Amino acid sequence: MATDMAMDMGRNMKLDRTSTSQYCRWLLVTTSICSAQLHAQSPSPEASLPSSAMQPGFLSQGNLGGGDGRAFSIKPRLSLSETWSDNVSLARINGTKDSGFITEVAPGVQIDARTARLKGYFDYTLRGQFYTTPSGYSRTQNQLNTFGTLEAVSNWLYLDFSGIIAQQSISAFGTQSPSSANLNSNATETSSYRLSPYIRGQLAGLAEYIVRYNYSTTQTSVSNTSDIDISEWTGQLRGSTPFQSLRWSLDASQQTADYSRGRQTDSERLSASATYTVIPQLRLTLSGGQEANNFASAEKENHTTHGYGFDWNPTERTQISGFKERRFFGDGHRYTFSHRFPLSTISFSDSKDVSVLPNQFATVGRGTVFDQWKQLFSQLLASQYPNPVQLDIEATKLANAFLSAFGIPGNTQATSSFLTSRATIQRRQQLTLAMQGARNTLTVMFNRNENQTILANDTVSDDFSINNTNSIKQRGVIVNFSHQLTGESNATLMASRQESIGAGTTIQKVTTTMYQGSLMSKLGPRTSGSISVRHTKFDTPTNPYTENALIGTISFIY
Repeated sequence: MATDMAMDMGRNMKLDRTSTSQYCRWLLVTTSICSAQLHAQSPSPEASLPSSAMQPGFLSQGNLGGGDGRAFSIKPRLSLSETWSDNVSLARINGTKDSGFITEVAPGVQIDARTARLKGYFDYTLRGQFYTTPSGYSRTQNQLNTFGTLEAVSNWLYLDFSGIIAQQSISAFGTQSPSSANLNSNATETSSYRLSPYIRGQLAGLAEYIVRYNYSTTQTSVSNTSDIDISEWTGQLRGSTPFQSLRWSLDASQQTADYSRGRQTDSERLSASATYTVIPQLRLTLSGGQEANNFASAEKENHTTHGYGFDWNPTERTQISGFKERRFFGDGHRYTFSHRFPLSTISFSDSKDVSVLPNQFATVGRGTVFDQWKQLFSQLLASQYPNPVQLDIEATKLANAFLSAFGIPGNTQATSSFLTSRATIQRRQQLTLAMQGARNTLTVMFNRNENQTILANDTVSDDFSINNTNSIKQRGVIVNFSHQLTGESNATLMASRQESIGAGTTIQKVTTTMYQGSLMSKLGPRTSGSISVRHTKFDTPTNPYTENALIGTISFIY
């Protein structure tokens, strides 16, 4: 009851920002659905999976199923699940563990638009959860993933949009949930919406230009965490030179990040770069410029930047790229490597840059197995889909199809994140290995994230100030083995472990370990069912717990 009252007070305190959030949500949904209906009859290219020569063996049409080629499709669905847990509220090991049943009814809809003017994806689920412990308690949760591009004026004016609603850990050192169905005061519903109109074209046939405005708002359901509004202008001018292999680019940006419980930050960047194509498979890049920001000081400070990098594709199945740049905080970088074998794939990424959003919304992945696979497919398909929106759509569809085909629970938490009220220096590393045999699939994912505070003062309330830390490291591994029992059923085993460590005047450390086994089978042309068992152990000096659960689910796709 006290928690509900606190959340209600938090919502009242955020009335103005919530109104903005509701407006953005309405606009995004309207853009996603109504615009698709307007252009439903427009001609569009046939939707297709990548050619067999460009994809791993486990992405064959036989495994994933081909697209129907429609420009516009709506797929309603309904999922019913029953969970028995011996620790519904994730109580301490030595405390009273309340066992009970959790009934979840989850209607949802997926909309895919591929028209001449609109490329969009919309996936929404409303989860109604009903508990026997506490007696008679119920609640709802929203889950949204939408993005796309609307071509408002042919070949000139465009509108990108995206929206995410998901459950998010408030603190990296608070109680971590094995499922969004468990009751946990350290979890909250967080939403992020983005609108980005831009124009692009050519200047006298000599150079290409793009001018973009980005506005995003990220909000939470609790009053003691920060909402974030970001306004950003970016521009790019690029062209060729009399030397056929040499191209140039000018980039400029201005960004303002407004934190409801922290101070506003402003940053500006101007850079020039030159790219030289040594051979068709190898390109070299040099860059230099200026940046100004008030991340680490009360007033703006100016800094010189310079960097170098390369893109190398030694074979059609191997991609390697790297870029290192001297920044105001030291050396920033981004490195990627991926290679596709006939029946396996390996992928690695490493980046270090400034982040003004919580981890969940600052990167592609948001912490679940689905997010990790979507990020992997994005890397694999990047050369085939240069348009980022089309790449996002294809990667999302392939991730959904792959997880569904092999019975891997996509909403399983791979890594948890936390909410921040400041800009941080963020380093993210991820290694993914996937192998497929005749009936077996093995995936291994390693993650390591580090966030360092660079804020000029610590007056804001978040994990850094509350726990007296200046660096928060999170590292984890998730292993998933899937065995195809028959043509209609799969068995999966999953094990995951994550550590969160805070370094500063005090040392914080929590560890979450989870094991889960599942059986999934098709029960009809549009119906599937699964049953899972789960064991979770959360280690912390203050509030450890263990939990065992049995979950049964039936899903209908209309």
